[in-house]
Amino acid sequence: LDIEQLKIEQGKDSTIHQKIAEVLKGSVNSSYEFKNGLLYKLMIMREGCTTKKKIIYLPSSMIHDLLQVYHGDPLSGHFGVQRTYLKIKNRYWWPNMKQSIIQYIKSCLPCQQYNISRTKKPGRLQPIPPPEGPFQLIGMDYCGPFKQTPRGNQYVLCLTDYFTRWVVAVAVPDCSAKTTAEALF
Repeated sequence: LDIEQLKIEQGKDSTIHQKIAEVLKGSVNSSYEFKNGLLYKLMIMREGCTTKKKIIYLPSSMIHDLLQVYHGDPLSGHFGVQRTYLKIKNRYWWPNMKQSIIQYIKSCLPCQQYNISRTKKPGRLQPIPPPEGPFQLIGMDYCGPFKQTPRGNQYVLCLTDYFTRWVVAVAVPDCSAKTTAEALF
């Protein structure tokens, strides 16, 4: 990003104006630094380390453009939230940064098209209570189409009794309701 443009955009941002005013007043606990016309956030990069690194405070007007560069650009790779965050966090900072990245990636059209969830959602199946005797519960399905027989049949109606597991297979010409009823009765 262009440093001069960054200075201009920081000058327009009201939140950044407040932080600059705090720093210029000489606030002792300030975790910000104003240097060369830019506001920086002072961040501890690793646990156990006391050294603070200066990171540019990005104005809200430039967040979308930065995310486009770090995520949406053809050379940026359309990485996920964590990798995009790790690429950005060493150079730029803004409030609710991770949430902004999550929202941007959720709205990224190429990511929505190509990162399809492969996990199956649970269905609304209900357990079937076991039958207490033969022919109380019957399963039925069609198999086919197969090569047509001399009698004109192309499908097989398979009936299974859930209690005895007895299977009956009936050759039928089609899968219509009328043909099914005729095969059953």
